[in-house]
Amino acid sequence: MGASSESAERWGLTDAIVGLVVSIVLAGLIGAAVITSRGDYTGKWSEHGAAAGRIAAQVATGATLTAPQLTPLWLITLLQVPLWLGLLGTVAYAAKKGHGVVADFGLRMQPRDIGVGLVVGFLAQVVVIPLVYWPILKLLGEPDISVEARSLTDRAHGVGVLLLVLLTVVGAPIVEELFFRGLVLRSFERRLRPPLAIGATAVLFSLAHFQVLQFLALVIFGVIAGVLAHRAQRLGPAIWAHVAFNATTVIALLLR
Repeated sequence: MGASSESAERWGLTDAIVGLVVSIVLAGLIGAAVITSRGDYTGKWSEHGAAAGRIAAQVATGATLTAPQLTPLWLITLLQVPLWLGLLGTVAYAAKKGHGVVADFGLRMQPRDIGVGLVVGFLAQVVVIPLVYWPILKLLGEPDISVEARSLTDRAHGVGVLLLVLLTVVGAPIVEELFFRGLVLRSFERRLRPPLAIGATAVLFSLAHFQVLQFLALVIFGVIAGVLAHRAQRLGPAIWAHVAFNATTVIALLLR
């Protein structure tokens, strides 16, 4: 995808996978240390058991009951910084081996990318995802797949709203598209045909979010963003699609 054979020998899938694993592990350790030291939890289903366990321990020891508090939204936002720094650091490291983020990873856009990306991202969220999930939700009894996203919006008040927008609508589209549709996709394309490369990148993109109920939705959007990036040979359309995809969800949850 636009990278010269010289740069193709310098950066690749190993850089992407190692960078992703290291970023996730370090961000997880930092987040766990901060949240544990505060004695609260982020509101994810995976943490409900730990919260209940702390209460049970207080009962068993006769200590004063102190229910764990939800982690404030501003802190959740800040805890994304280590992950994003890791992903951006990986891209920067890989780019130094080649010709930079513009030439190697397509970090550029044209004016028409804005309209195309916003329309595609919006339609993906309000048309494509619901159509795909409709039979699945009927089969599973319609579980609430937006519970984790809503746990964030429920804490969005005042400056929290601004932080939520910065987290999901501004930061995530830029960082994640640069890493996944930039470094990862272009690395996969050296080994696989474009459809397989786009699919593999989408699966990795979804897995990196650690959201079981939203796994398929994230794979679908990952495929859509991958197609946009591949066809345009730049990240502009995918970034704007990601902006619209996330913004549609945030606005819907804030207005409910």
